[in-house]
Parts: sequence; structure tokens; C-alpha cells
Amino acid sequence: MRKPLVRLILTAAAALVAPTARAAEVTRVATAFEEGNRFDIFFGVTYDYEYKRASILREWSRTTGAESQLVKDLIYQHHRHTLTPQLEVGLWNDLALYAALPIVVSDNRTYGFDQSADDCVYGSDVPPAAAATCVNKANSTTIRDEIIPRDGIDARGQDPFGTFTGPGTEQIFAGPTRRGLDQLHVGLKYGILNQRKRPHFPMWLVGFEGRFAVGRPMTFSRNLERDVPEGNRRVGRGIHELGLWTSLSRRYLFLDPFFTAYWRQSLRAAGTKFQNFRDDGAQDKVLPQSSAGATMGVEIIPFERRAKHLKVGVLLAAGADLHYGGRGYSEIWELLADSPAMVGSNDPTSQAVDASGNPIDPDYCDREAALAYARVNPGDPAALEAGGASCRKFEGITDIQDYASFTFHGAVNLDLGRHTMVNLGVRVVGDSSHFVTFTPHGDASGSGADDRVVEPGTTEVNPLYRGVVDAPGNRYAVGDVLSIDAYLRLLILF
Repeated sequence: MRKPLVRLILTAAAALVAPTARAAEVTRVATAFEEGNRFDIFFGVTYDYEYKRASILREWSRTTGAESQLVKDLIYQHHRHTLTPQLEVGLWNDLALYAALPIVVSDNRTYGFDQSADDCVYGSDVPPAAAATCVNKANSTTIRDEIIPRDGIDARGQDPFGTFTGPGTEQIFAGPTRRGLDQLHVGLKYGILNQRKRPHFPMWLVGFEGRFAVGRPMTFSRNLERDVPEGNRRVGRGIHELGLWTSLSRRYLFLDPFFTAYWRQSLRAAGTKFQNFRDDGAQDKVLPQSSAGATMGVEIIPFERRAKHLKVGVLLAAGADLHYGGRGYSEIWELLADSPAMVGSNDPTSQAVDASGNPIDPDYCDREAALAYARVNPGDPAALEAGGASCRKFEGITDIQDYASFTFHGAVNLDLGRHTMVNLGVRVVGDSSHFVTFTPHGDASGSGADDRVVEPGTTEVNPLYRGVVDAPGNRYAVGDVLSIDAYLRLLILF
């Protein structure tokens, strides 16, 4: 009686540690110069469709001295189609070099007034009074502050400043169609442990990855009637990212649980629009936001024929990411870029005024003069000259408050033989609410007489501060941020 029992226990134990033909997707690694496997090369192509939607909110205080609250303003929508060729080449035992080049086929952003309430009630107050549930031209803070013209902007059409003229229009801004390259991803990964070779160990990879800016930085120009600005077509951000990552998986019968973690430091690339004015004033942040995150999940294998290399896997995972410590292209960057309301000087010392409020410096930038010119001549770059010699265009990049993202990932992974794999999946990402115009006024401990107050017209002022959106009570925030990324990947293994 004992021998059959012992045999049964040994059989079960062997099943628990049985090597698998292929580990979870996150711990796949090409190898080379192994007995019976001289060289691995993986080639894949991924198509992604990403849809993002967010509520654009604005700070407002109903009474002087009262605590500010966030009120409705706009709805942001973003559609992007991307095609990504990928290559992984084995260099040595469980050591591989990999690369990917995301190619943006099309990228479009639109903004409309927040009219998402079931029964819309509009008010004439700006911002909307407590009774108002929806936003239109009469109560939008973005229209009030002339960040965009009252009739909006259509960067895709023949009449960019006369498309959204109706009093009841919902859409108010349509960005240009962008396409091209942002970054080239290159990395090196190594399998410290390999369950296929040592069944009692997990699969454990570590990697170093660089994401290098190869596309010129995107910009937005309102000079749409006279020109088709090249920067309006780009998708690059002018950001390099360097980071480390690790992934772990362990196959148990029909389950393959896994864990991943990463950290990426962002750096400015050549020609970037992340400008450094620290020599001119108390600029707080220069670098783009960096990120770190982790994911836990499991691949469930309901069907497998190892002899024929056939497998069906169902992947379920959840993760969290932190975006921190810098500036970025936020959900409203196109609204702010080249806006006459955002005109200012990057030299704070040119903005000094006397006791009567009159400019001292002949290069003083008069924002109100630039706005007055733009009302009559929308999109005309001469608005900068009308404001004064030190007036500069605002690029739309802002300090962004640190925020978290939470991801659910579901996919079906199919092994269709020794050399072919297909992955079909969807990622759903939600961001925590956060401010996207978060640039501080400056540093009071600089050249001013009072170390408690930032002195106007001195180097204590942050050159990128724009009170119309950065002053408490005027700041923009995003909420209800939801991204859906559906993808299809074909992978060929040799």
C-alpha cells in the first residue's frame, strides 16, 4: 500500500516542477550558443489603438478667501493608432538584445464643453453657478480667459477660426492629425534563473532599457491660415528615458503567475521644448516627469499540446505606476501652446514696474496688448511683437503634479506552432486626479528684500510661471481619466 502512495506523491511533485516549453510572456528571452539551440531571433509586429478621455477641470473660489473647488470645463478625447515592429536577438545563454520602434500612424486630439450631465442646465456665471450642470461658451473658464477664441480652433479644416461659431456648439477645439516617430526602444535583458533548465527555480529576468528620442519635438502653432506648421504634424516629445526592469514568473500546472517592476528616468533630448531658464529666474523643474511601477498577474493555460507547440493562455494582470518630479505634455498642452493668453517674458527682470504700475524696462512684455491684437487677428504670430520685445510664445509644456496610474490588463495568448505566436489584448488605465498647470511662482529666498514673498521683476520669479493658469484659483486639473489600449501582436520565433 505504501509504494503506490509514494509513487502518487512523487508524480504530483514532478508535475508541480515540470519544465515548460515556454514561460509567461514577460519572462520570454532569446538565447544563443546552447546545446541544440545555436541561435534565437524573434520578430514581431504590434498594432495598437488607444483611446483616452478625461475631464478638464478648473479651480474656482465662489467668494474671496474661500477654499477653491474644481468645476467642470472641457472634455478631452484622444485617438491614436500605432504600428510597432520589434526584434529580439539572442547573444549568449539567456542574454538578448531587443529593439522596438513605435510608428504613430495617426494621432488626433479634440476638446468639447463638458455637457455630460443627463439634464443639462447652463448658467451665465463664469465659472458656472451651483445650479449649472453643463458648460457652454457662456460659462467656460477657458473661453473667459481667452486661452482659446470664443469660436474655438479647428486645426484640420479650411476655416480654423470660424468652424465652431454656433451658440450651442459642443466641440470647441480640434487638433491637427499627427504622425511619425517619437522614440526608439533598445534594451538588454538577461535570464538570471531559467525554469526550463532548472525546474525547481522560477524564470527571472533583469533588463536595462533606453528609450531614445528619434522624432523632432511636436509643437502647436495657430498660424493656420497662412501656413501648415511642420511642428503641428509631429508626435515626438524630445525625451530620452533610461531605466531598469525585472520580471519573474513560475509555472505551476496550468497557472503561470508573474511579477514585473520598472523604473525610468527621463532626460531632455537635443532640440527639446523642455526649456531651461534657470540662469534667468527661479525655475523649479526642467526635466520631464519620470516613472516607476509594478504589475502582478497570471497566465491561465486551459489548453496545451506541448508536442505540437500549441497553447491557449488567458492573461489577467493589474498594475500601478507613479509619474513624478517634472514637466510634460499634459492633456491640455495644445490648448495652451501658442495661446496669446499665455504670452509672457522668459526674463523676469524685464517685467519690473514702478509704483504706478508702469513698465521700467523698454523690453517689457505687455500680455494685454498681445491679447488685444490676437482678438482682431487670430493666429497671427505678430501678436508677440504687439506685446513687446521680450514676449515669447508659450510651448504648452507645464509642471504636472505627481500622480498615479492604475492598470488592468487582459489578453489571450496563442501559440500556433513552434514558430508563431499571436497576442490579442486590452489595457484599461485610470489616472488619479491631478493638476496639470502646477508651476510655482518662484523662490522668495532669492534677490528680493522680503524672503516671504516672491518679488515681481526679479530673478525670484519662475520664468515659466503664467498666473492665468498657474495661480491658485486658476489652475487646471484632470479627472475621470480613462485610457483603453487594444492591441494585436504577431510574433515569429526562429
